[in-house]
Amino acid sequence: MAKSTRSKVKRSFRAKKREEGIYAATEAARLNRLHAKLSAVATTDIPQDDDERAMEDEEAMRAEGASESATDSMQVDGESSQKPERISTHGPRNSRREEWRKSKGLTPKPAPTGMNRQGGIAARRKAGRSKRRR
Repeated sequence: MAKSTRSKVKRSFRAKKREEGIYAATEAARLNRLHAKLSAVATTDIPQDDDERAMEDEEAMRAEGASESATDSMQVDGESSQKPERISTHGPRNSRREEWRKSKGLTPKPAPTGMNRQGGIAARRKAGRSKRRR
C-alpha cells in the first residue's frame, strides 16, 4: 500500500540493508571517504576574519612602500584582458541515442514515416490517456 520512499517500512528495510545486508560494504566505504574528507578539512588552518586580513594587507603594503592605486591592483587580479570563451547553455542537448546515430553516420533523429488518417505525418505520441496505469 505504501509506495512512497517516505514510508517507514521501506525506510527501515533500507536501513537494515545498509547496516547488515548486501550494501553494508558500500556504505562503510562511503562513510570512510566522508570521514577522510572531513578530517582533512578540520586539520587545515582556520581562516582569519576579513578585518584582520585587511589590516595585515595594509601593513604589508606600507612596509613595501607600494604606491599602487586600488584600480591598478584590480587589473593585476584579472591579468588577462581577454574574456574567457563562453559556453552555451541554450538549445537542445542530444540524447545518448542521437549521439550513437551520429557516430554511425545516420541522421540524429529518424525521419517520420507513418501517416495518419488525414494523410499527414503521424505524431510520435498518441493522444489520449496514458496506457500505463500506476
